[in-house]
Amino acid sequence: MDYEDIIVSSPFILNHLISLKETHDYYIKKFINNETEITHSQYYMFMLLYYEPHVNQSDIAKACFMNRSGVSRAFSEFEKKSLIERQINPNNKREYITKLTDKGLKTAKFLEEKELEWDNMISEELNLNHQELLDLLSKLSMKSLYFNRKKF
Repeated sequence: MDYEDIIVSSPFILNHLISLKETHDYYIKKFINNETEITHSQYYMFMLLYYEPHVNQSDIAKACFMNRSGVSRAFSEFEKKSLIERQINPNNKREYITKLTDKGLKTAKFLEEKELEWDNMISEELNLNHQELLDLLSKLSMKSLYFNRKKF
């Protein structure tokens, strides 16, 4: 069987989600590796800074299923590469206020363009618009989170 045959015949949602994630990662890695100063493992936390500019490191760790020390190491690298600026929060000395620099914004906007290209490419033949697809996937994701919280 070819890979395509396995995916088409799979009765499980997870197989399709894994396929989407893996093909997405393959696509976006080319741009990350060739045209940015971040690594693939830093990608999601970097883009979260772009989409949620006031999020703190603890929240990023939770959202990316990482520990805070991993986020802190990545942020140190981002800072060295002039992608972010961090300042201690005057209201909470244990927390940083982090924001993307102009260079970081340029990188994030470039990657956002590539994300939209990929989204449009994979969804162009669906009978759903982009927002409807996001809403459907969000419902599936939230249902999965709630199920795991209740059961495990």
